Amino acid sequence: MLLSSHLLHEVQLIADDIVMIGRGRILAQGRLDELVAQGGITVRSLDDAALTDALRRDGLVVTSTNDALVVDGTPEQVGRAALAAGVVLLELRQQERDLERMFLDLTSSTDRGHQASDTQAIDTHATDTQESAA
Repeated sequence: MLLSSHLLHEVQLIADDIVMIGRGRILAQGRLDELVAQGGITVRSLDDAALTDALRRDGLVVTSTNDALVVDGTPEQVGRAALAAGVVLLELRQQERDLERMFLDLTSSTDRGHQASDTQAIDTHATDTQESAA
């Protein structure tokens, strides 16, 4: 079945595989569960400053929130950086995002005036039957 909709919350309830299109270009495609899991890693530690330094030395992007860090990386990368820095982790979990947040994340650079070709596309895998959310 092929479905085209701008009601991303409803698409998220019924779709298994999606192709997300923005400004006429494929921004993301693949299994829905894999795509929404790409929201980053939430981590809390006993020494967030030291952990932030270690993660950035490893080339990871780190954002600080009120009570945690959000890291653009894998749990293994975060764990290894913490171990190397001698930092005790209190929490380490994968963030999930919904389709609306994902669409906004993928289109935000395009909306700020960048070319659509500069937007990083996500492709978890190609399938024969894909749902379309645009």
